[in-house]
Amino acid sequence: MDRRRLYLAAAALLAAGCTPTALVHQWRSHEYAGRPFDRVLVLAASSDTEVRRVYEDAFVQELAAMGVTAVAAHAVIQADGEVPEERILQAVGEVRANAVLTIRMIGKDPKTGAYSPPPLQPGTKADFYAVYQVGMIQQTPPQPYGFGVYTLETSLWDAKDESLVWSSTSQTFQPYNAATIAKELSDVVVRALRQQQLL
Repeated sequence: MDRRRLYLAAAALLAAGCTPTALVHQWRSHEYAGRPFDRVLVLAASSDTEVRRVYEDAFVQELAAMGVTAVAAHAVIQADGEVPEERILQAVGEVRANAVLTIRMIGKDPKTGAYSPPPLQPGTKADFYAVYQVGMIQQTPPQPYGFGVYTLETSLWDAKDESLVWSSTSQTFQPYNAATIAKELSDVVVRALRQQQLL
């Protein structure tokens, strides 16, 4: 996607009021009645080592800001590709985690749309050159654009018995910048976990 199409896609998403990353579903186990978790191992499932590191580090940083001790799996498991279950369980013991937080992608859907800028409203504070520039970039409305919607699943597990305590699905628009998306997702998820009194 060239710069012009990227600009139009971003403008369209903003005009539609779409948030970059949002939870679309969450579930909490009614059977869990334990204390909030305070030591978490963060484990991202990705064949891309760099993506794995980016997501794990983003969650560790966000959890730490909430006062939770968190460790990125890549910091204790130096391995590329799929990690055996025994090694993950060993890592849980090594960092004395009482919970494991997993992140994985479960869907990728291509989308298309078309964008036309709304007319200026009376009293609008606008830069005339910006309005002119958008008109020059857009040329003939409406301009078609393409983007992807990624669905991610984040789950929290009790390390003691490996039971699922909480899970969520979230959607984000095409992640041109993995670090930005990881930061947004970690912020949304950690706040939701705090509201559920699981952290």
